[in-house]
Amino acid sequence: MSKKRSSDSPPECRIMPALTPLTPPPATMSTATRPHDPQPQPPVKPGNDECCHSGCTFCVLEMYLEDLAAYEDALRAWQQRQQAAATPPARKRVRTARKAP
Repeated sequence: MSKKRSSDSPPECRIMPALTPLTPPPATMSTATRPHDPQPQPPVKPGNDECCHSGCTFCVLEMYLEDLAAYEDALRAWQQRQQAAATPPARKRVRTARKAP
């Protein structure tokens, strides 16, 4: 007896993607990072054999592209914060009122 899949359910992934450890990105900025604001880490790119090409609802390639876009946004925001922290704040000149002679 064969089991029929209902037409409204998503296809099942035939291959379980292998988990790979995160590798640190190469240093791209020469400024020292603030200890409480670490640089975002890029997502791990899936291998060529990790996608089963069956149209899964949660495709590893689509999820990687979404994670990559979020990483790029986070990296840009982090770089702006680092530049703002490295730039000394402008000193305000305080004017004193002069007395009329």
